[in-house]
Amino acid sequence: MSDDGYEVTRRSLLAAAAGTGVASSAGCAGVTTPTDIASAASVEGNVGYFRGASQIDADDAVFLDARSAEQYRTEHVYGARHAPVEKLSARTETDAGRVPDVDAISAALESIGISRDDDIVVYASSVGSRVSRVVFALKYLGHNGDVSVLNGGYEAWNGRVGVGRRSRDPTTYEAEPQDDLIVTREWLADRLGSFNDGGPGLVDVRPPEAYLAARQSDALVASNDRHGHIPGAIDVHWTGNIDGRTMTEPAQLAELYFSAAGLDQSGTIVVYGQGNIDPTNTWLLLRALRAADVKLYDGGFGEWVNVRESLRGDYPVETKTTTVVETSGSVGSSDDGGFSCTG
Repeated sequence: MSDDGYEVTRRSLLAAAAGTGVASSAGCAGVTTPTDIASAASVEGNVGYFRGASQIDADDAVFLDARSAEQYRTEHVYGARHAPVEKLSARTETDAGRVPDVDAISAALESIGISRDDDIVVYASSVGSRVSRVVFALKYLGHNGDVSVLNGGYEAWNGRVGVGRRSRDPTTYEAEPQDDLIVTREWLADRLGSFNDGGPGLVDVRPPEAYLAARQSDALVASNDRHGHIPGAIDVHWTGNIDGRTMTEPAQLAELYFSAAGLDQSGTIVVYGQGNIDPTNTWLLLRALRAADVKLYDGGFGEWVNVRESLRGDYPVETKTTTVVETSGSVGSSDDGGFSCTG
């Protein structure tokens, strides 16, 4: 189905749902308009990537919707294309470990008509890990255009919207992989003993229960042969990056990572999680805070702990606490029609 002819606005949709004009509610206690929400999501200061709706040039940008296909079909930013997040997370095996699959990711972008010079705005239900994975995929392929994230997610958008979906003419995406954005299993193994102790910073973004291998915890992944964390890693659960649907206040994030966690903003920082989607959120937030050199371990803890038994000595795990930094972020709610922390 095409979304041509289905143009409406967030303001008109909310007015129809309420049975009255939104403008008539101005000044009423307890009433929030789309303009209020969009204004609250604006980002001030020296922060990269994140922009409020009023800070985005909608006429010149290509919008990528990282929500589910069903949410996208129901309603989306007018003209937006659905981002195939799973395809943009594809990996391939190398002797050094898993790395992003350049051919598969390029093909996914080509299928929705993305070119390297397009200015891109990525959004989902919030500023969660599906959004950040799309940003990472673009940056890893060497995207030339500007890449931004809609702070506040789709609910903060008060411009034109559409429904259904439309086909796009495929493009050719000539990737130039930025391998300085990733590390491999071998890269990490070569630096064991130095993390957060004179060498690179290493951040585990999983819940503390997984980091500590807490017995019978729901955070433990059954498919992992071993539990714990890469020796020397500190733990900062990635959901602390998000306050509802927006990024946590930048000064609070800077305190969290550069003071409480003791990361060197001017040095190399590596982030990892169980897989390669959630840790991109911390990767993106640290880059937004102007950290100099942030890298992603795309293979993830699932790769590290599941090597064959004869290699486990080369890829050890530990359960003792290096540092667990408590976070206070909240991610959405449970009653808003499918919103989740990954959105």
